[in-house]
Amino acid sequence: MEMAQLGADLYRLDGRVAVVTGAARGIGETIARQLGALGATVVLTDLNPEVEATARRLADEGLGTEALVFDVTDVAAVGAAADKIVARHGRVDALVANAGISLERQAVDHSAEDWRRVMALNLDAVFFTTQAFARPMLSQGKGAVVLISSISGVGISRPERHVSYDVSKAGVAHMARSLGVEWAKSGVRVNAVGPGYTDTEMLADVGRSRPEVMQAWLADIPTGRLLRREEIAAVVGFLLSDAASGVTGHLMMADHGYSVG
Repeated sequence: MEMAQLGADLYRLDGRVAVVTGAARGIGETIARQLGALGATVVLTDLNPEVEATARRLADEGLGTEALVFDVTDVAAVGAAADKIVARHGRVDALVANAGISLERQAVDHSAEDWRRVMALNLDAVFFTTQAFARPMLSQGKGAVVLISSISGVGISRPERHVSYDVSKAGVAHMARSLGVEWAKSGVRVNAVGPGYTDTEMLADVGRSRPEVMQAWLADIPTGRLLRREEIAAVVGFLLSDAASGVTGHLMMADHGYSVG
């Protein structure tokens, strides 16, 4: 690598168009803020119309953000959204497939509808969203995709009542490997991030209602604390940048060492 290619500029996303699903709040919102801070124009997407207020709030912070409301489980709607973004911006350079749900239920109590609902959002929608937004990237000969997996993609969630979630997130991790290899020569990189237990409102609710579960989680995390959403967003920003040009088909854990031991 030439010296001119070294330095902080490699981490910038200036002039790029990034799409983040599940961005109305939580980790998705924080990822969108990080990508905007790195210079990208960010399209925040969600089924929740609240995403429009989120995009306006980030725009008020001086970031280049806009919103698009659609259902990622509707393949036709995803394709239409991709076409709309390309028509507006002329390109798509980055995708973060973040939308997902969790279901805590004993395996023997999972209904067929429970299973299909989790897989439809956590696995099927991730693939078809990636497919739709990768098409313009493949035409451009360059792009980057980050799929949000989980520590549950490499281990088992505690308490051990999340079989559909665990399986779906393992599938996302392997999807990144498969697509990363398939598209490597086309200039489109695909990676996954595996967040650990993160300081979100959902986990805060667990801490309030079941403090013993939170204590068990913290005891298992080598650092003894939850991740901040910004720590996950920083990893995503890196993987979408030219600083990660040599990284594809990889699951990068952001879990404070939880998955190591």
